Amino acid sequence: MARLKRNSSGPALPDKTQFPLRDPDDPRVLYVLSDRARRVSLKVKAAERQVHVIVPGLRSFAQARRFAAEQRSWIDVQLEGLPPPMPFVPGQDILFQGDLYRLVSPPGKARPRVDRAGRRIIVPSPDPDSFPSRVRRLLIREARAELEAATHHYAGELGKRVGKVSVRDQSSRWGSAITRKGEGHISYSWRLICAPPDILEYVCAHECAHLIEANHSPAFWALCERLFPETKMAKRWLNRHGQELHAIGAEV
Repeated sequence: MARLKRNSSGPALPDKTQFPLRDPDDPRVLYVLSDRARRVSLKVKAAERQVHVIVPGLRSFAQARRFAAEQRSWIDVQLEGLPPPMPFVPGQDILFQGDLYRLVSPPGKARPRVDRAGRRIIVPSPDPDSFPSRVRRLLIREARAELEAATHHYAGELGKRVGKVSVRDQSSRWGSAITRKGEGHISYSWRLICAPPDILEYVCAHECAHLIEANHSPAFWALCERLFPETKMAKRWLNRHGQELHAIGAEV
């Protein structure tokens, strides 16, 4: 490792500016410095096909490296058990609204679009390197349209106003909601456009319910089920198939 420094107790430590720091012995392992974490922990990042080792401060770095080495077998099992990646390359089938669609890259400069009748995602691209980012932008555009419509519907059911709907590449949650100045601000993962439509609807109902109940109390779940009666089914689907959504766009 470059630019190691030595603290008063002797061990060599990397500089804070080097984080996130990839393990030199296993490129699948990435050390992430967190001042808020209270202990060393491992998090599987399915979309990146790697494991993050959460390091609670520089002084815990040696402990984090030992822990990652001790958990190598667990890391192997977790990563090898991930669903096969669905990279954004022409000819690849990916999930879109719960069905498999073929990625197509015709010549020309036409606007990317979804051919629902033919189950194709058509993304003209001037070169192979720009194709994945263009596919991602199309999926984000499609996700935003569906998520905004569902969010405003469920917020209206509750008599609430949502001022902003954001669509991001969130890896740890499907959605999050906060209230500012009386308006809801909700953020979603674009990967929800790849799930069946009722799963996207559930997540929107879930986040809108947080505008009333900012917790996961029995009152929250009762409200969520009032908005979306198939809440339990949708939760089970996400628990079983969530990693498949994170495989979409992952590199081989």
